[in-house]
Amino acid sequence: MPDTSYAAHAAFLIGLADPAQACTTFYDEDDQTVHEWEDGVLSISTDFTDYTTYKLTPVAASVPPRFEVVVENEDGVADFDDEAQADLAERLARLVGQIRQFQDKRALSDEELATLQAMLLPAGEWEWKEWPEIGTQAVQDASAVHELGLSIIAPNAKQQRDVFAGDDFSASVLAWFRQQLQPQGWILVAVTPFDELQSFFLVSNDNIETVRALLYQQGQRMR
Repeated sequence: MPDTSYAAHAAFLIGLADPAQACTTFYDEDDQTVHEWEDGVLSISTDFTDYTTYKLTPVAASVPPRFEVVVENEDGVADFDDEAQADLAERLARLVGQIRQFQDKRALSDEELATLQAMLLPAGEWEWKEWPEIGTQAVQDASAVHELGLSIIAPNAKQQRDVFAGDDFSASVLAWFRQQLQPQGWILVAVTPFDELQSFFLVSNDNIETVRALLYQQGQRMR
């Protein structure tokens, strides 16, 4: 029997959208993907190893909510069969669960927000896959790196192969930077939303847990 439980969860997400914004995004921590509600379509993406996207368009005046669903992948448009429905239902249930977990989080006070911003030092914006050259250069060029006198050496060919071969690519990239920066007292981190084009920050070893706690309090995550 088809699993149509995804419809209620999709409607829940759409209900959270800000009508004043052209696009509302939702971050899935498990898959490290960003989903979007834009132009009347809810796009549910999969992780970086799977190029499938579910595009849900609400059927007007439908109670309970119903959606027209298009499944797109590398080969074009795929069937929205029972397996795809079950996969979509599982993804949406997980995403809604994550959002509900954070809905009771309180907003940071002005003082806490100022503390958080002071502890997160910008270290460039670049695509994960461009870490060996563009990413490393962006970190090297960051004003905080110069002010702190930090040293970053570009990876050699073997180091690049090792990182690209890692089971968790983004974790491997951050681990490579950590090997160089942590002995100098700093860590390179990424803060949600995680996406292919990512903003990065430097956090001191002493402040890492404080930053993690403050981000968590306002419903964000850090890697």
